Amino acid sequence: MNRYAYSIFCDDIRNEINGKTSLIGVVGSLLYVNTFPSVIPKLCVLITAATDHDKPFKSLSFNVHVGEEQVFDAALGEAEIQQMSQGKHLIEDPKGFAAQAVVVLSPLSLLTPTKIKVSVTADGEKIECASLQISQAPEGTLLI
Repeated sequence: MNRYAYSIFCDDIRNEINGKTSLIGVVGSLLYVNTFPSVIPKLCVLITAATDHDKPFKSLSFNVHVGEEQVFDAALGEAEIQQMSQGKHLIEDPKGFAAQAVVVLSPLSLLTPTKIKVSVTADGEKIECASLQISQAPEGTLLI
């Protein structure tokens, strides 16, 4: 397995009592709004970074930009990553290690069409994730 990272945009992220995580209202790479300026009451991003167990992360940071503005930057050092990976012995034949960040943008106020860019930096290597373009809906498009 090579190192990789990905992002999922959605309306809400819920931690269930059974240990599962529910993603509500998953969005693809384009989100339409009726008009600008616009306020999206809540937009969430689940960011995941994964690596082989034999190539553990030493440092890891999660970054989110709305347009040119950085709105989220969380860094983990080697000690924090080591603590997170302590449960790996619970998994029979683990193939890798994944770290996740949950970002909640609430409310998200936008004056113009905008791109939300997500990246992960693992041991100095920047890994781009999926982005989300927020645009005005074409005339005649019905938004619910």
